Amino acid sequence: MANVLFSSEAFLAPLKDRAIHRWCVALSGGVDSVALLHFLRHTLKTSLPIIAVHVNHHLQLEADAWQAFCADLCRRWDVTLYVADVQLPKGGSIEANARRLRYEAIFSHLTAGDVLLTAHHEDDQAETVLLQLLRGAGPKGLAAMPQQVETKTGIIHYRPFLTITRATIETYAKSHQLEHINDLSNDNTDYDRNYLRQLVVPVLRQRWPSYARTLARSANLSAQLIQWAEPLWQETLADCRTEQKNCLDQNKLAALPPYECSAVLRLWLEEQGLALPTEAQMQQMLQLVYQQRHDHHTLVKWHNMLLSAYHNRLYVLSLLDIMPRKGQFQWPQDETLLQIDDMALHRETLLGKGLAVAHVTDCVVRFRTQGERFHAAGRVGSHPLKKLFQEWGVPPWQRARIPLIYVQDELVAVVGYAYHAGKLAAADEIGVVFYLE
Repeated sequence: MANVLFSSEAFLAPLKDRAIHRWCVALSGGVDSVALLHFLRHTLKTSLPIIAVHVNHHLQLEADAWQAFCADLCRRWDVTLYVADVQLPKGGSIEANARRLRYEAIFSHLTAGDVLLTAHHEDDQAETVLLQLLRGAGPKGLAAMPQQVETKTGIIHYRPFLTITRATIETYAKSHQLEHINDLSNDNTDYDRNYLRQLVVPVLRQRWPSYARTLARSANLSAQLIQWAEPLWQETLADCRTEQKNCLDQNKLAALPPYECSAVLRLWLEEQGLALPTEAQMQQMLQLVYQQRHDHHTLVKWHNMLLSAYHNRLYVLSLLDIMPRKGQFQWPQDETLLQIDDMALHRETLLGKGLAVAHVTDCVVRFRTQGERFHAAGRVGSHPLKKLFQEWGVPPWQRARIPLIYVQDELVAVVGYAYHAGKLAAADEIGVVFYLE
């Protein structure tokens, strides 16, 4: 029937094993989200609370009017509305930034057991597949949007309209005389998705009327492939992990064929919530993995992150991770904690450990510059700190971030690595140890 999208039973079937606490509709005010809220509020037989979240990006002059429309609609339909104001950063893709911040804003209003409902439909899915194809995506990208997924925080993201066409939704809205807003920016073909929707899709539909259903089927087949293959990649990823956080065994990765190494790297980055690299960037990453040059490190940049290999280990880093620390910090004698930016440096007294108390007066914390020498415990004579870092396997980007403890202008401790050979506490003597937390 024209006035029914689908039955309540069909709507709820994919969620039959879920413990649902509350429904939340991502409400833009467009025809799709208005139809979804109407179906949920007036057709679905549910006793659960219903809320809506509207995100105001302030990108169009009409943005405040759209917010007012959503507020009025929710007031008339007795639905609690939350409004999130989002300011897009300068630079980067407007589409990508808007999408990322929109979801961050919506999820900030949700908790475990909530179901976020978005009105993505079959035509949206087909457009997503086309965009992924044009970007050279693999199976995971071609799987496009899943019908439902659960976040790590227990929130369920459900797309009930994913098998329904845009035309069906518009017919439903017309039959119920639903008011909605028209976002004129959807006509702006400077945006990739709009370009496809306005100029490419009509040509495809004229030649292949069922193109959207066909592409959605391809997305589903790709999703099935990922569902089968991902557990295998998870096992391989687990085997490549090391005792260090955010670090993989480069030798084990290099033993994999490129297609599997690529899949494992993408899975590793994805589980950390990082943006995935382009195909060109992934090829650089694979080159880094397989070159296995042990004498120095190499960096591959993507977005605001870095991938680095050093001493048969592969590290993922942020720009902050490689930022050298600078400055000199006097450590008050009666304090056991010294906070330097985001770093918490501790000192503690222990019997027979660390530096003898007599050698720990007027401590100063510095960071590496150039030319430091250090007589480490267990070594004969002093050695360049650079050489010691190399022997200890300290990655180059960490070396200028490691606290160095000085007393009377002499280096007496490299925190986390060694104490001065001539200043150690005897077995029956109180000593001072330094550590980071």
